[in-house]
This record gives sequence, C-alpha cells and structure tokens, in this order.
Amino acid sequence: MDLPPELVERAAQELNETPETRAAGLKALLDYYEAHPEQRPYRTDAPFLIMFLRHAKFDPVKARGRLAALERWLVDCREEIGDVSALRGEQFRAMYEEGWIGILPQDRRTRDGAVISLLLPRHMQPMSDPALMLRWNLWVLNRSVNDPYLQVCGQVILESFRDFSMLHSLRFQQLPHAIMKKNFKFAQECMPFRMRGIWLVWQPKWIGFLFALAKPFLSSKLRSRVRVFGTDLAALHAVIDPAVLPTEFGGACSDTGMAWFEAEVKAEAAELRAQDAAAAAASTE
Repeated sequence: MDLPPELVERAAQELNETPETRAAGLKALLDYYEAHPEQRPYRTDAPFLIMFLRHAKFDPVKARGRLAALERWLVDCREEIGDVSALRGEQFRAMYEEGWIGILPQDRRTRDGAVISLLLPRHMQPMSDPALMLRWNLWVLNRSVNDPYLQVCGQVILESFRDFSMLHSLRFQQLPHAIMKKNFKFAQECMPFRMRGIWLVWQPKWIGFLFALAKPFLSSKLRSRVRVFGTDLAALHAVIDPAVLPTEFGGACSDTGMAWFEAEVKAEAAELRAQDAAAAAASTE
C-alpha cells in the first residue's frame, strides 16, 4: 500500500494522499460495508479499495460511488464475464500474441510518469468471443493493485494506425454494439485511473469515419483528451522518451506489451500457489 518514494509528494499534492488520509479513507469504506453488507463490492482488500480512494482523492463517498458503478457493471455483464474469481491471465494470451494490445512495464512510462497502453489495431484478428474484452478489462483491474504509477500518474492510450485499412476497420464495426457500449462504460465509469490522453499516430485521412462509430460511447471529457500526432513523431517524443517506445512509434524497443503480460501471469501464478498453500496449512490446524 505504501508508495515508492518518488511518488509520495505527487500523491500528496494531486490526490490528497497522506498516511492519515489513507488510513481514514480505508477505515471509512470498511466501516460502511460492515454496516451495509448488501453494497459490499466483490473485493474489499486494502490494495483494491485504495485504488478507488486514490481516484476519488480520498473522498470515501466518491470512492463508494465508483465501486458501486463497478458492481452495477458486473451485474450488467454477468453473462459475458461469468465467475470473476476464475479470471486468469492465460485466458488472454492469444490477444497478446496477436500483438494488437499491450501495456508497457513500469520502467517505460511517459515523461510525466503515466502508464502507456498500446493499441495496434491492424494486428487485430476477428474475435470469436468479443466478450473476451470485458473479461480482460476486469483482469487488468485486478492486476493493477500492484501498480502505484498507474494509480497516481494515470495512463495514456497510444494507438498506431500505420498500415490500417478500411478492411481492418470492418473488424471494429463487426463488434457487437452491446459489447462496445459496455467496454466504454467500464473505461469511463468504473476504472479507477485517470485517463491522461488518447494519442494517435499514423492515422489515415478517413479516421473520422472510425471515430464516428466510437463517438456515441465517449464522454465529452474523454473526447477532449484525444490528441492526433499524425507523422509528427518529434512531438510524440516530446512527451514520451523514444528510448521507451516500440519501433512502431520511432522508438528503440521491440516489445509492445508482452513483457508486462508475462510478468503479470508469472506473478499471478505465484500468488495463487501462495493462496493454495495458506489454505492447505489452515485446513490442518
């Protein structure tokens, strides 16, 4: 729960986080759910609740509101998601191996410290189960308890449209409307991280057509954070050091998110083994 030293001052200034506000906010949430068990979210461990407190700048009422929105989303998505406790990273390996989606590790962030999520839509293959995106959202949320940079500094979505054709765009149009709506709803109403920007490079002239499909799902606040770089990689490199970027974006790295995924899958497996060992030890007492 404690922050890395380099984030302590920023969290205090931007999020009102101190050891005192953290302890008080956590106690307020736990006391509330003790008194109102019917409103208890699917997780109430301290690292999970603190993510929502940080997003709410340690206002417990606002944090409860976003947690309640997440629970409503889960009810709305119960058929697509199924058993939340059964989500595992290996279920999403094919998505990462296709190379169209990724999250860069903590040592590869924007100059302002935000986590970088990548989209390379030309690599996206037709999805036999579009609901996989909804389950992936929740898995990433669960893994994010380990990422203080994401919680404090927020994230940017960096998207490359290099070699993206109208044929590729048809794959997005074929995604069920209900799935797209639920996906955007999660990002805007449930996710407890600040969205610092949606940054596009190599976009074609007809990109407005694709955005017309997404516009009904985007809030005005999110639309205002879209920044179009086109071929101006120098401007992109002013906000992200090219040393941390994949070659797709004029950088020096070959990895587009698989390293983060493999690390999280490995960490998840270790956590599950530890839980099993603890349960076995408890059963023998």
